[in-house]
Formats: sequence, C-alpha cells, structure tokens
Amino acid sequence: MTAPSGRVVRSRLVVHIHGYQLTAPERFHRRFGRDLATFGQTWSARTETGAIEVLPRQGRWPAEAAGPDWQTQTDYRIIRVDDLIEQGHRRPPMRRVALGIRGLFDFLLDPAILGYFRYGWRYAIFTLAPLAMMLAAVMAGILVGRWLSAPLGSLLATLAGIAVFAAAIAVFSKKLFLFILLEDWAFASVLARRLEPELAGRLDEGRREVHAAVEAGTYDEVLLIGHSLGAVMILHLAEMLLAGLPPAAGSSRTRIALLTIGSSVLKIGLHSAAEPLRRATAAVTASSRLIWADYWSQHDVMNFPYVDPAVAMGLTPVHPTISRKATFRHMISPEALRALRFDFFRKHNLFFHAATRRSEYDYFLFVCGPFFCEDLARSPDGAIAWLDASGALTDSAPGARSPRGA
Repeated sequence: MTAPSGRVVRSRLVVHIHGYQLTAPERFHRRFGRDLATFGQTWSARTETGAIEVLPRQGRWPAEAAGPDWQTQTDYRIIRVDDLIEQGHRRPPMRRVALGIRGLFDFLLDPAILGYFRYGWRYAIFTLAPLAMMLAAVMAGILVGRWLSAPLGSLLATLAGIAVFAAAIAVFSKKLFLFILLEDWAFASVLARRLEPELAGRLDEGRREVHAAVEAGTYDEVLLIGHSLGAVMILHLAEMLLAGLPPAAGSSRTRIALLTIGSSVLKIGLHSAAEPLRRATAAVTASSRLIWADYWSQHDVMNFPYVDPAVAMGLTPVHPTISRKATFRHMISPEALRALRFDFFRKHNLFFHAATRRSEYDYFLFVCGPFFCEDLARSPDGAIAWLDASGALTDSAPGARSPRGA
C-alpha cells in the first residue's frame, strides 16, 4: 500500500454514491451545505459550499474548508441513482409488492440469509422485517374478518378483512417504509447478478472522469465513497478504474482511496449469484493503487460490524481492508442519539452527516478536511489530536511543520 504522504490535502475529488433512497441532488446539496457548516463549528474551520450543477447522471458542486494554516478545496460529485429509484416508485402498487417479494425471497431462499445470521444477526432480523410486516397485515385482516363474520356475514366480513389488510400495508409503508424496503430487495436481487446497462453507463462515466483526473494529477486525492448499497456500486466503479490504470502509481501525484460507510457489501456479496461483486472486491484488495477503508457501527442495524467484507466473502485479500468503528455516541449528544433509538433509517444516515462533537469518525473530515483518507483511517483516534481548538494543525498532524524546537 502507499505510505502516508506527510503533507496535507489541498485539492480533492470526491465521487459519492448513496444507498437506495430517493434523494434528489438538490436536496442532497442543501443537506451537504448545512452539514458542512456544522463541521466548521465542530472543528473550528471556515467553510463554504458552492452552487450545484445538476446533470442527467450526476450532481456536482464545489466546497471549501480552511483553518488558520490549511485550506482544502473539494470537487464533490454524486453519481445519481435517485431517478432510477423513482422508476420503481412509479410502478403500480401490486407490481411493486410482487417484485419486492420476489427479490426478498431471492435472498431468504439463498445461503445469503445464513451468512447474515453469521456475520450480522441484527441485519438478518432487519432482512426479515418486510416479511414480518406483511404477515402481520395478513393476520390482522384474517382476525378482523373472522371477528365480524357472525354480525356482518361472510361477504361483508371478508371485505372488512381486506380493508384492514390494505390499511395495515399502508401504515407499514408510511411509518416503516415497507414499499421502499421491498423495492430495495428487488433492486439488490438484480444488482447481485449484473449491472443494468444504465447503471453501468453511469459508473463508467464516473470512471472516465476519475481516470482523467488521476492521469493529469489534477488533485492531491481522489476519494470514492459508497454508503449502504452504494458501497456495492462504488466497488464496481473502483474495479473499472483499476482496469485502466497501470499497476504502479508511477509519476501521478494523485492518491486514490475507497471509503465505504454503513456498507451493504455483504448484503450482496454473500449471495450465491454475486460473482461480479466478488470479482470487483478481489480486484480492489489485490491492488496497491488505492486503499480501502470500511467504517461500520454497532449502533446501525443496516451494516455488518466487526467484519472484513472481503474475508467474509471467502476471499484472501492481498491488501486487507482498513476496518474501523464509527461510534455514534462519540459523534452526537446522548440526547440526539436517544431520539434516534427507533429511527433506524436516520441512524443509518448518520454516516454521511456532520458530527456535532469531535470524534474519531467525521464524514466531512474525509470529504473536506486537510488529511488523506489513509492517514485518518489508520489513526485509531482519527484527527482528534491533529487540529487544535482554533482549527490549526498540531505538531502531531500529518503534513504539519517540524515540531517546535526541532
């Protein structure tokens, strides 16, 4: 692997792919701006988010953060999947349910579900949640139908039972995102086997842009980020990128890093049909051109804590993943974390929100901070000791000047 550079990052290209959530680039941009300002308050940095440019396949904007003795400019890009997800929302409700159930059972009837229980039992329970909701709706309809059969007669009781079933499905969809979960499993079932042409085209477009930036040495660092199911897609992009780069870094000054956060890599990688993802993972862990840092949290039911995804897939990585814990109780206040106790989706999204406390993990330190991803990932305490109260580099920070008096 490449060694820490001993210098700060002045310019960075970030390519981010989010998970299965309908978040338009404009909304992500607004949230990014708010969170970058929060990052500035937490780490005593001046921050600025530029205007967004929305393209058919990407959203992009500039950002900047600076301290007393450092300044980092970020070219931030999202590879869009929101419009692809929206296509699923436009399907008739019964088709959405049917495709979702088929996708879910594709994993429940595969050895993948056994792998979930082995490597992340809470993820296995989460996997069963849509099935539990549907069974609960069916049981509610049956019980109401039976209860009303004597006073109303079989026909009206049956209609009442159907109405209760439909109402339960509607409540589960609104409060617990049942339809979204089912569509996610339908999407995952396809993704396990292949990249659909449109998605493959978007990843290849991103690959071409990153390749050109690396070859030109435009940036100090290129950071590829995948959150949740986006971690699967960013691994495919990394494989495409590596196939077009020489095996040695050569004269390029740009360092490349892969960052997966709240990853669903094993959701796909443990499926018996997921050979494309296992091949991509093998390529990434065999290359010295980039480092792969994987952050997980025991507070999040939608990732696999304490597991190296490559090893869990049965691979023998030449360059093992840097596996790190993101401790949410260090990132936000106890009151804020308690408020998210049963809001699993918002908790899952904490991985790409700014921390309100200085902690060993902060998304915006990776994205807009002055430190290389590898330096942050290899430090057990992140950058806590590297920036002082004023936001200036300390003597222990990578890239800092020689210690005073040396």
